Amino acid sequence: MPSSNTFTLSEMQHRINCIRKKMQSLNIGAVIACDASNIRYTTGFKGEPRSLLILPDTLILFTSFRTISWAREQTRLLEEAIEFSTITSPSKAIITRLPAPPLKIAIDQNISAADLAHWQKKLAPHEIEPHSIIETIRQTKSPTEISIIQQSQKINEVILNAVLPQIKPDLTERGIQGLILAEMAKREEVEGYSFPPIVANGPNCWEIHHLPDQSVSRCGDLLLIDHGVFHQGYASDMTRVVCLGNSSERMREVHHVVNLARQTAIDAARPGITNHDLDRIARNIIEASGLGKTFTHGLGHSIGLQTHDPGITLSKNAPEIPLASGMTLTIEPGIYLEKKFGIRIEDTIVITSDGSKNLTSQSTEIIEL
Repeated sequence: MPSSNTFTLSEMQHRINCIRKKMQSLNIGAVIACDASNIRYTTGFKGEPRSLLILPDTLILFTSFRTISWAREQTRLLEEAIEFSTITSPSKAIITRLPAPPLKIAIDQNISAADLAHWQKKLAPHEIEPHSIIETIRQTKSPTEISIIQQSQKINEVILNAVLPQIKPDLTERGIQGLILAEMAKREEVEGYSFPPIVANGPNCWEIHHLPDQSVSRCGDLLLIDHGVFHQGYASDMTRVVCLGNSSERMREVHHVVNLARQTAIDAARPGITNHDLDRIARNIIEASGLGKTFTHGLGHSIGLQTHDPGITLSKNAPEIPLASGMTLTIEPGIYLEKKFGIRIEDTIVITSDGSKNLTSQSTEIIEL
């Protein structure tokens, strides 16, 4: 299992060098990062407050006097390359460190309109706009990152298998969700859930992202369970289907179609194929069964420091992007029969040099309890 200090100096330096090369190619003079995942990726710091200034030859992390010792510890690999500041107004300090205006400055892609307006006002007359420099580099994972994501997934599977024997008829969705959260809380290697666990029973399964409520599980009900954890900063995400008793023939038929779509997409995943292609391959399987209209979401998404990592959405409605070696993605086709039941099966894969590798080992069969 990777330790909390798994990333080497050379890997951290490589990340920063990639950012600076991208800056140079785009004629961007500075990058400002305030996003938690972008700063953790670039420096290792996972506290707050946080602002990071990246210049061609300077790296400055702005935090507070309360967290400065923590920041120094978490970024100690970069101690020769990083400066620290506890000034309460980073924008004032940043303006003094910038070359003469006008300078083109990139800021986090996901910045809010209000925060963007703040930075634009404080740093005028420099030109500051959202840009995906760091987010784009994060799309391709290193071997160490992939190892951590796989370990996160293994932990997630251990949690599911610890919960399964505790699931009984007459438990509510919220009760089963509580069992999952309790198992997560028992494990020191779990930093937290990567999203609130989804538990849906019976007719509620046809809601794609059902919010668990007080609905009671009965014998013969199908349960859709979707959960993930953060381990060393990296998310896992998995969906499996459970039946309280014996599944019906119709449940098994629908499950077979979804599982075939999942495996066919994984088999087709490789460098060069686009997100549109992969979504279409899985969708064609479901459409051939006559249930194409019931698959109402994309096939999957990037995963990493965030559950929905910036990068790729496997959907015809997203920008078309070719897959590349090192990308980590979820594959999660689904069929949702209104007010009857729904089935989704979700694995996490990594694109390799000549195909893909499934990082999920949990059986995809219906789990009958």
